[in-house]
Amino acid sequence: MHIPRVVVGIDFGTYGSGIALLIGKNAIGAGEVKPTLLTAWPGQTVESPKNLTALLVEGEQDVAGWGYEARFHALTQRPAADAPQYFTGFKMGLMHHPAPKAALAELQEEQASNDSGGDIDGEDEQEVGETEVAPAQPDAGAIVAGVGDEQVEGEVQLWTSVDLKDLPRRERSEALITLYLQRLYLKALEETQRWGYGPDDIRWCITVPAIWTDEQKQAMRDCAIRAGLPAEDGRLILALEPEAAAHYARTSGVNVPGEQGHGDSDLETPGCVYVVVDCGGGTVDLTSYKNDAEGHMVEAGVPSGGPYGAEEINRAFRERVLVDRFGKADIVDMLEQKCPEAFLDLCEQWERSKLDFTADRTTPFFLNIPAAIDRALGAAVRKRLARKQEGTTDKIVVTVREAAELFDTVVPEILDLIDGQLKNAENMAAADSPRPLILLVGGFAASRYLQSAVTSHIGERARVLVPPDPAAAVLHGAALFAYEPRIRARRSRLTYGVSIAAEFEEGVDPEELVFVDSFGVKRCRNRFSKIVTRGDLIDTDEDSHGVYNPIEPTCAELAMRMYSSTEDDPRYVTDAGCQRIGHIEVDLSKVMEFAHKDRGVDLYLRFGETQIKARAVVKKSGEEVSTAIRFTSEY
Repeated sequence: MHIPRVVVGIDFGTYGSGIALLIGKNAIGAGEVKPTLLTAWPGQTVESPKNLTALLVEGEQDVAGWGYEARFHALTQRPAADAPQYFTGFKMGLMHHPAPKAALAELQEEQASNDSGGDIDGEDEQEVGETEVAPAQPDAGAIVAGVGDEQVEGEVQLWTSVDLKDLPRRERSEALITLYLQRLYLKALEETQRWGYGPDDIRWCITVPAIWTDEQKQAMRDCAIRAGLPAEDGRLILALEPEAAAHYARTSGVNVPGEQGHGDSDLETPGCVYVVVDCGGGTVDLTSYKNDAEGHMVEAGVPSGGPYGAEEINRAFRERVLVDRFGKADIVDMLEQKCPEAFLDLCEQWERSKLDFTADRTTPFFLNIPAAIDRALGAAVRKRLARKQEGTTDKIVVTVREAAELFDTVVPEILDLIDGQLKNAENMAAADSPRPLILLVGGFAASRYLQSAVTSHIGERARVLVPPDPAAAVLHGAALFAYEPRIRARRSRLTYGVSIAAEFEEGVDPEELVFVDSFGVKRCRNRFSKIVTRGDLIDTDEDSHGVYNPIEPTCAELAMRMYSSTEDDPRYVTDAGCQRIGHIEVDLSKVMEFAHKDRGVDLYLRFGETQIKARAVVKKSGEEVSTAIRFTSEY
């Protein structure tokens, strides 16, 4: 793996993003290493560890401003049909499926022919016979690509001659993410060069939600590579957001009060059990851990989460409060289109106001209606405002009850997720150990209303802690994770395997799946060859190992369809709960001179890292051969 002289952590968030740098020669250890956060951003007069995740784009894809600078220009530019467009919240677009190729062809026919976003055609794949699965490591966690020391990347498409507003949401998000990561990349390079380091000295780490699928992680990595970050394995890594936050919390000085005869301790103490709740702008992600005897993190349960971040409260503000005050959703849409700068200003007022909301608040919030919106309102809307707000027409009045209802669009779901992870933590805790901990991190975790709701809901089952500067916890942790990951083992959230053609079992396998290979052997299509079982605990440095042979002597490639399952032991890839998630290809062209029976490979899959790695070794020669994995968008 690449040995860095400096590491750069990038917390790419829905609402805000930041950069943390850490000199690689420093010794790692609790309290000994503290990343440097960049706090000066274009267009921002007050220092902040986060820049806005926002872009102002003109023409097709020319960036007129980013972050705070983009918002300033959007608020001050003159309204015009060809004015630059302001984009925010585009990270969440990766959770949407890519558009069909036919739809993209209508936008840009010459690029659609090269699009590689869809599933592999099954007719192009060879059946694979399973000859052996090594018994020493029967199970393990989920699937990605590798070729020895070389990282294999699939084709990635950059839409450079299409207006962003015309692209489907997923493709537009990928284009915007690429443009924004490019700005972060150049900003970080500028800073590291001032420190005397060049691009080859850097290891990069980008954070991603724990609930993202491997396809979504792959898409983020592709965007980063298009933005200029290195593609080499070990130079660009991904970190799960709650896991990064846990790395920070463990070194931030959080004190764990003693109980049940135990003295005060910290989060690196062996046996400590805790749940990390990362509350961001777009998602809320949860993981639970127990420290092993050396103080390393071991996942207590499968990561969980959902789209319950602070942006959902903002969406509810628009759909509930603004629609209620102005009368119709069409009027709200019209105001946003006719007065985009003023509408942005109104939403920003709510964004700032909601930070002050507490469970014991008694006074409403008053949001000034910007002049441009005020001029656009008709007499009927003004009359409605007066009726709804006891005569107030120059402000949007948000009552305490309404504010609580807006927060409660996400808070109950967050509490349910905490309950699930807390059960995992309780099952891992020793009988005489202190109660588990709940760590609230992320920008949304600074909400006093959320903190109060969690504390009240949990009661005496666990202790709720908030580390210093929770909004920057993931950012700090990204650099610490890139320097020295402290996670020892993770849980597989699904059962994973590949489709093979095993020998047909009379009386067991259905006749419609039988075929006879060129050697006269009856085989069964669509058999599920399990690689890992859901819930398995997988060491981060452990490979799962299976042996696979090509069926036909002319086969120069092992091409296997990959599947996941919600069940422990599916027999066929068509069983209930099975879903195709991608494909894995092993190139046998270099060993075609070997006899057919000698072309079998040892397939090594590493599931314990943030992204899954694979490599294949020919059993006869010991030669490592090219191996590539890509995930489908439906997964």
